[in-house]
Amino acid sequence: MDLITQGILGAAIGQVGFQRSLGRKALVYGAVIGMLPDADVLVRFSSDMCAEMLHHRGFTHSLFFAPLVAPIMGWICNNFYKRQQLPSWIGLWFWSLITHPLLDVFTVYGTQLLAPFTDHRFSLCAVPIIDPVYSVPLLLSVLIGWFIKKHISLSQTIAASMLLLTTAYLFLGVSVHEQALQFVRQQEKVPVVRAEAFTTMFSIFYRRVVVEELNQFRVGFLNMLYPQPIKWHVFKKVNVSDVMLAKREVRIFYWFADDWVLPAQENDSVLFFDMRFGTNEENLKGYWGIKVGSEKTTWKKFPPIINFAKVKMLWNTIFSSH
Repeated sequence: MDLITQGILGAAIGQVGFQRSLGRKALVYGAVIGMLPDADVLVRFSSDMCAEMLHHRGFTHSLFFAPLVAPIMGWICNNFYKRQQLPSWIGLWFWSLITHPLLDVFTVYGTQLLAPFTDHRFSLCAVPIIDPVYSVPLLLSVLIGWFIKKHISLSQTIAASMLLLTTAYLFLGVSVHEQALQFVRQQEKVPVVRAEAFTTMFSIFYRRVVVEELNQFRVGFLNMLYPQPIKWHVFKKVNVSDVMLAKREVRIFYWFADDWVLPAQENDSVLFFDMRFGTNEENLKGYWGIKVGSEKTTWKKFPPIINFAKVKMLWNTIFSSH
């Protein structure tokens, strides 16, 4: 999920498990440690346009990263404070690191949980990358823990309750995803190559449904609070030469997008759209893609990811009755 939410989750873990032994600094360290795996986004400053696709949510998001790093950094922190609290420091580092990729896997983006042994990108399509319904309860529990330091037991109980509640919300998202797919299957009268119900911004209920057929994609939106027949938008695939598909950037882009890629012609170039993201009819083909010409390949960005003028409209779409 977003960087701030990962920090809040790390702070909540420090609050629940380690505030009694390490004091309020457990919340601060937990927040910083919880955000550390996303330091891999710094690869975007590389001259390689594929660096972020390849390495963000890569090894720092692997399940093997926390067991390697936690003992070393826990030992360093324990020696720095010159106290016999090594198990607490190791535990804080381990749990704050390991929960980061576990949370990310519930989103659409894809997380390399088993790197470096496989580059498969795991995704449950359960919750949006930004979701206040998940983040705000955890933030409130952390603030309570920070300001009522004399009542640690109460602070820990509140934080533990919020962790349980927000974890249940993640699995609610998994359930909504499966229900959405079932709804789509019931609507389809002929077999399709595949179908997926991606999350949109801020909601687990409002889904971007993408159906792939042999020569086209269909895109529509489904509100699982009030399911209605989907209004489809059809996009034909253009034929792409094997030479272009063999280009390094194109191969990486297909891998990054889990093959949810729409090729479309634009003058003498081909645009490859990442079909997983988009919140309304203004970004039906997605937010980004790559533009491949005869001489070079470049990133192509489309309507902004967060258009605040549309947030209220999206909210009303999700929660208005039909």
